[in-house]
Amino acid sequence: MKTDQSVYIKQTNVNPWVSLAVILLAPLISVIDIFIVNISTPAIKNYFHSSDAALELVMASYLLGYAVFLITGSRTGDYLGKKKVFIAGLAAFTVTSAMCGLATSMEMLIISRLLQGIAAAFTVPQTITLIQLNFQSPADRDKAYGLYGMALGAGATLGQFLGGYFITSHFITDSWRLIFLVNLPFGIAAMLLTWLFVQESGQNKSTRFDIPGIILLTLALSFLIYPVIQGAELGWPTWTIAMLGAALLLLGVFIYYQHWLGKQQRDPLVPLELFRIKSFNTGIISVLFFFGVNTAYIFVVAIYFQNGFHMSPFTAGNYFVMQSIPFLLASLWSIKNAARFGIRLLQAACILMILAFTLQLILFRGDVLTPWAILPCLVIYGAGSGLLMPSLLKVAMRDMPPAKAGAASGVYTTMQQFASALGVSMLGGVFLYLARHTGNFYLAYKTALFCMMGYLLVVMIILNRIKR
Repeated sequence: MKTDQSVYIKQTNVNPWVSLAVILLAPLISVIDIFIVNISTPAIKNYFHSSDAALELVMASYLLGYAVFLITGSRTGDYLGKKKVFIAGLAAFTVTSAMCGLATSMEMLIISRLLQGIAAAFTVPQTITLIQLNFQSPADRDKAYGLYGMALGAGATLGQFLGGYFITSHFITDSWRLIFLVNLPFGIAAMLLTWLFVQESGQNKSTRFDIPGIILLTLALSFLIYPVIQGAELGWPTWTIAMLGAALLLLGVFIYYQHWLGKQQRDPLVPLELFRIKSFNTGIISVLFFFGVNTAYIFVVAIYFQNGFHMSPFTAGNYFVMQSIPFLLASLWSIKNAARFGIRLLQAACILMILAFTLQLILFRGDVLTPWAILPCLVIYGAGSGLLMPSLLKVAMRDMPPAKAGAASGVYTTMQQFASALGVSMLGGVFLYLARHTGNFYLAYKTALFCMMGYLLVVMIILNRIKR
């Protein structure tokens, strides 16, 4: 959706770089809360004596809530004002974080995580638009978006380090609760700083909300992800197959309804005309497979380190910091050089990630895992994902008309989060199912890695289509 001129920020004495530092707290915290849970999943499972399926839902419910409401969150900011919605989203995120930290059952934790993801969906899109509105100079805006990308990378690093640190700390009896309760002081501070240093945008009261579309999409994606997770756990009873069929039916109804809204010149949740642009289609498919691999891999390897090799959460978290450093350096290099090397650079990045998985198949076996076996694999994978991730958005948006850029970026981000949830559900499910039924963590990990390498081969084939 194109941003209406009425929402632009008026001239103000507030330094835009100070405002940027404040609003970047939202994506930073939201990404931390994805990765901080990865390291903590074994401790949460042991505390609640929960099933593997419940463990996957702790991850997937956050990503699902985040994915479904991203576009609605962005439009709410246009309608009410970005600053108001940003602060309200931070407040909701802080409250739901407290609910997660105080959960007394696995069911309460899963529901709280879903609500936490919805709160993030109303907060993070305001950051992207506020950058666009605060920085009118293309050069300054590019720097601001670069800092936004670095905040996402820093969030991944901090999340995994803090997850390991809090789990092994003894500040409170149930130390896993700290991974959620730590959001309270940061959320309150972010709300106060936003109130003081961020200028309100205008309001676009012509914005329309596709409530039926939101309901249909929420039901369709929930009916898709939930039976995928529970089916592997329960042996695929009839109701899981029925839910998958219902998901496909609901997706069909959703697509038809979005098409009808477009013909009526109304605001559909997902404008289907975007998918007539070939580069956007291929970019979205690449996102579906890449982010499915990326999030599932970090979920799986964190469990494998702790349960397969009896590594402490703190040690595992520190290893992931070593993976994040080459990711950040490769991301910065890719941003500057992607145009020079084109699609070949992205295909080379896929090869690096496949190489990292191949080395893990050779080195991550036996009863003992040494740093000299771990570090090369994590460094190579971090470099490969760092080369690929920043450029996928450029691939998807390269032929997008400016008037449709806002809607396209919303659909892209929604697909990114959904792909992460589906990846954890499917690839993570393969690993957990085999580990549970065979007791052989290496076999489970090897099988999951082969599936991930297949996903990356699909990305390479799709990228080759763009090159041709």
